Amino acid sequence: MTPGLQTRRRALLIVYGRYLRADRAWRAAQTEAMSWFPLNMRSSVPPIGDPGSPLRRLYDCRAKTLAQLTAAHRKLNEAKRRSPSRIEILGLPTP
Repeated sequence: MTPGLQTRRRALLIVYGRYLRADRAWRAAQTEAMSWFPLNMRSSVPPIGDPGSPLRRLYDCRAKTLAQLTAAHRKLNEAKRRSPSRIEILGLPTP
């Protein structure tokens, strides 16, 4: 694996870990927020929270890390596509 691909892969793994932590925190906060209501009064739609609330901040953090994860994945795929070993396998001339 080329150094560029290793860097992109490592970055993807780091961002994925951040996303998992943000997602876990948001889901735990949702569960805790739902526990405030009696079972017969709970909505089937989980709460997101009002703007500025702790729950909304966790949701926004999760959304931000999801966008970063998507970008890191796209960059890794682009690096794989441009990889010299792929060019050699396809028998294309080296740029």
